[in-house]
Amino acid sequence: MGAANMNMNMNMNMNMNMGGAALGLPSVAPAQVRFNTADYRKLVKNPPQWPALAVTPAPKFPERWDPDLRSYVYLNEFVSRAAWPADLVTLRGVGAAKGLPDATAILDFQLRAVLNSAPDRDDRFAEILHQHDAEGAISYFLGMLMIDPGRHPNTYLLIRVARRIGELVTMTLKNGPDPANPTYRVPRPSQYCPAIVPMIDPPVTPSFPAGHALEATLIARALKDAWASMPGQQPRIDMLDYLADRIGENRVIAGLHFPLDIEMGNKVALACYPMMLLGPQFAALVGLARAES
Repeated sequence: MGAANMNMNMNMNMNMNMGGAALGLPSVAPAQVRFNTADYRKLVKNPPQWPALAVTPAPKFPERWDPDLRSYVYLNEFVSRAAWPADLVTLRGVGAAKGLPDATAILDFQLRAVLNSAPDRDDRFAEILHQHDAEGAISYFLGMLMIDPGRHPNTYLLIRVARRIGELVTMTLKNGPDPANPTYRVPRPSQYCPAIVPMIDPPVTPSFPAGHALEATLIARALKDAWASMPGQQPRIDMLDYLADRIGENRVIAGLHFPLDIEMGNKVALACYPMMLLGPQFAALVGLARAES
């Protein structure tokens, strides 16, 4: 990478980080400090219709509270299906029980694929950094479909729920069906090959399957169900599939994942989505989001 390009990328990254609150699109408005230092009991007497402390009639809490935290309601519905871990673990198959097959030739092929992807880092430098956290990756879906949390609250919640469930599924599979068996916890590519230097520090989680790919594919699948389910929506479907694939591909370019990690992340997401639809609350949420498209 030339000095000029490096400076440009560093400046872009600095600007993005400094403006992270705007780009990351937090789930709710950022907290603000407010001050109430006066003792109003000495200055204002309650109206006679008010009780001593409470307001009458009692206020109602907004139905649409923090969507990121509300996603746990749908996560709870999903995990109540006791069979889901076993159903998804079977996708690994006997030959892929350790994430990467034992065959040296296949492992060598995977490592070469990661090394051969590295030249694309210059072009995707800022994009990879921005997508590294969940908020950055989500913002690409919001921008593509012009989804505004205020105008499309149910669609926004749907995205948050897909990401939340995807995160649980990812971490469960990374650890493996048998936590006592460390062979399920696959090392990162850089642990196998010192010639692979990741663009950024790898997350302290196993490599297989790829969480970014799994979550992006799950978000895309949910959005296709809600926003691209009507006839004539093939271009929108293709766009969502392309974005999900690109987010996963960027993780290989960054030196953080094997292509096999991405492939399995996509496969698990597609198997997971029908299980999510078995939950009445989630199925209803998809219908509400569809009405906003």
